[in-house]
This record gives sequence, C-alpha cells and structure tokens, in this order.
Amino acid sequence: MPNRIIKESICTSDTIDKLSWFEEVFFYRLIVNCDDYGRFDARVSILKARLFPLKSVTEKEIVNALRKLVEVGIALVYEVAGRPYVQLVTWAKHQTIRNKRSKYPSYEDSLKTSESNCKQMNANVPVIQSNPIQSESESESNSISLKTACAAIDIDTLDPKEAFEIFWKEYPRKVSKEKSRQWFAKNKPNRELLDKILASLKKHKLTRQWQDPQYIPHPITWLNQKRWEDEVDCEPKTKTVKPVPDWYSDYERQVANFKPYEEHLSDEEVEKIFEDAKNLF
Repeated sequence: MPNRIIKESICTSDTIDKLSWFEEVFFYRLIVNCDDYGRFDARVSILKARLFPLKSVTEKEIVNALRKLVEVGIALVYEVAGRPYVQLVTWAKHQTIRNKRSKYPSYEDSLKTSESNCKQMNANVPVIQSNPIQSESESESNSISLKTACAAIDIDTLDPKEAFEIFWKEYPRKVSKEKSRQWFAKNKPNRELLDKILASLKKHKLTRQWQDPQYIPHPITWLNQKRWEDEVDCEPKTKTVKPVPDWYSDYERQVANFKPYEEHLSDEEVEKIFEDAKNLF
C-alpha cells in the first residue's frame, strides 16, 4: 500500500475539530487503507478487522464513526450490487493516484441503479465541504449535489445471513433452524433491531421458565410473536440454601471423635451408636 499524505493543516481544521478522538483516529486509519482512488469496502466487519486489528472496538463504534465522517462531509457511503463502499470525497486533490484502475466500484457506478432504491444517510446532510486535509485557505467547495447524495446508504443495514448466525448462536433451543433463517431473510433486521433482540434474549435466558428446555419456545415462534418486546422479569438462577441447624456441628464433631474406634465394632453396634447420637441432638 503506497504512503499517504496528511498535511499539518489538519491541526487547525474546523472539520476535523468536529470529530471525536476515536472518529479522528478512524479517519486516519481509513486513509491508509483506501485504494489509490480513496475507496474502500464499507462493510462494518471489514472496517473493524482492517482498521483496528489489535484493538477491542465494537461494531457500533465503527458505524457511528463512519456516519460522522459522512455527516461532516469527509466521506460518502454508497452501494453497488448490494455491497456498501466508502469514498473520501476530495481524495484526488491531495493524494497520488498511481494505479490505472480502482479496486472498488466508483460512486458513479452506484448511480446506474434505480434512484428509487437510493437512501440518504440518517444524518440527512449534504455530502460536501472542503477536504480537512487541505489548507483552510483553499475554499473550493468540491460539493456533491443533494440529489446525488441520495445514493448514500444506511450503514446500519446488516446482512440477514450474518444476523441469523448471531441470533442462532445465542438462542438456547436449536430447533426449526431453516424457518428461523427464512424469518431473517424476509424481515432483514438492522443492527439496532438485532441489538434489541439479543438484549431481550439475554434476559429471557435468565428467567426460571427458560431453565427447563421444554418450556423454551421454538425460535421461530419467539420471533414471529416479537417476544423481544415482552417485559421480562429476570429471576436469579441461584438456589435457596437452607441454613444448617445449630446441632449439626456438634453432631459432626461427635462422629469425628468416634471414627478411630469404628473398626473394632460390628455393623450393628455402629448403627446403634449413630442412632443414639442422633437422638441426643
């Protein structure tokens, strides 16, 4: 991967100043991973693995950081053939393009799809503004029209197959797998909904009812009835321990004292002595 250029003007950039520390680090790591045309795979799992291979970072943090870059005008997220990509919007002005072809589809490729399938980012802002890498004195807008910006996709979307695998791993009763898989394929839950489902599932697994597998509903039933919306009263799984009677410690001590003499007595004599000892306490 070629070296990338970052100018000192980022230190006084108003655009960069809008980013949190993590979002800024996310941006710099994205720069060094983009291809020669400033493009990269925007699947959250790929971004997490490539940008933070040695850090413990959640997918939610990745999604929020990417959304912020789009919001302030640093990046554009678009979709081609059902797969999301990210483009740093003024890359060509500040980086050297060596390769003749990009590794990833261009934003223009996404415009060839039906505009009815276009969705703007949740931030609902134009994907514009000056590049934070360039000098603040360079005020050329390099803007992308709002009509064009509708190609930005919702990065909260989740592959139904991936969502199903996550759910299936957590659900304790492994029946009606194919029906459950079809539910995810049909309903296509986003990350927010999947998080709600998993959080509710975690609570359900702590209830007394779910400690017995026969009382755990089939996963497809649980999904169809939207049981993640139930109010769940989590009960502790620990069993109540009865207190030890006061006399028991004296009984144990008497038994311990008797042990050395036990081998010299018959079974009948030992049994009688123990019965008599119990009656004393």
